[in-house]
Amino acid sequence: MQYNDYKHIGRQFRQAVHDAVHTGNIEEIGQTVEDSVHEIADDVADEVNGVFDILKGTGRHSPRQAGMPHGGHFDGPDSSGHERRNPAFRSRMPGAISGTVEFVIGLCLFIPFAITDIAVFVVSVVNGHSIISQSVFADTMWVVSICAAGAFILFAHGIVARRRARRFARYRDAIGGAAFCTVENLAELAGETQERTKNDLKKMVTTGACPQGHFDRSGTCFLVDDETYDAYLEAEKTYSAKKQAEKAEEQKKQENATQGELDEVEQEGISYLKQIRTVNDALPGKEISDRLDKLENVTGRIFACIRQHPKKLPDIRSFMHYYLPTTLKLVKSYQEFESQPVKGKNITQAESDIEHALDTINTAFGNLLDNLYADDALDISSDISALETMLRQGGLTGSDFEKKPDGSSHPQQKIS
Repeated sequence: MQYNDYKHIGRQFRQAVHDAVHTGNIEEIGQTVEDSVHEIADDVADEVNGVFDILKGTGRHSPRQAGMPHGGHFDGPDSSGHERRNPAFRSRMPGAISGTVEFVIGLCLFIPFAITDIAVFVVSVVNGHSIISQSVFADTMWVVSICAAGAFILFAHGIVARRRARRFARYRDAIGGAAFCTVENLAELAGETQERTKNDLKKMVTTGACPQGHFDRSGTCFLVDDETYDAYLEAEKTYSAKKQAEKAEEQKKQENATQGELDEVEQEGISYLKQIRTVNDALPGKEISDRLDKLENVTGRIFACIRQHPKKLPDIRSFMHYYLPTTLKLVKSYQEFESQPVKGKNITQAESDIEHALDTINTAFGNLLDNLYADDALDISSDISALETMLRQGGLTGSDFEKKPDGSSHPQQKIS
């Protein structure tokens, strides 16, 4: 039971006093006191037994459960059969002695002050302030109540401190000789919630119960000393360096793969351009030659763009795998039809269809080239917009420039 759990006792007592003043029935006060005493009797008995245990030197800490995992390593019992104490922890937890003293003093003071407070009130109610004056009654009740409240706070704080010290001891015994332990496992061994265990471990560090204690970066593991924490940081540093090296190696492999694919595409592109050039040189017609010159030019510019921006390589996969091979097939077919000594209606129609198809292909390839530069154009547009905004904010555009009579502009000169 925490100190806050006792607050309702004070509220019940105040309510009983209030009712007694209005009804004149003081039996309710006695009943409230009796209920309150019964309520904390078990806690008091437990703490008193704990005091006797400390005086006897036996202690009342729960033994660490044998055989349960806790992380790190455990040194085991020494030659005398006693479990070795982890040097990272204090042998006696903070609050074990001070809490006992506070509990004993608080209890010894609270009982007489509470009885005196009740007695003064009962006498004043029964005798209607005939024995003591109202002012004396009020002053006495005020002083005694303050003293009783202070003694009760000291008593309750002693209980809280002693219980926290016992929890600290359970954590220490659960960790044993291990260098570290997970908060989850430690909470299970100590019979506490993970949240409370984590808060208690933080208090163990700040109060000096485990002065060198540390948490890992995730806050899920408790390391008992600086040496273990330094080893953890070194291991984390090594792991981080290893991951970075693996990442760099993977990136290098991807870059090599991209470069290899780029070289392959470039070689294939050169082969396509040579074949188009060969067909173009063999054809005498000016109109078809102009179309093939345009096709060769836009195709070459597409490959040049990919060489400058390898990341755009996936954008021309369809171009390489279907559009360009089909176009080259049409160009070679046109060359074959053109080489025929006698041209019938079908050949003439096929040549006309290919010429129109080349116009469509040149337009499509031009659009593809334009799309490859879309991101660059967007970046430039953003840069221009940002520059214009900064110029306006700096007062370097708009009304800050005045036109001269000859039509030129000059910045306004401000005279201060």
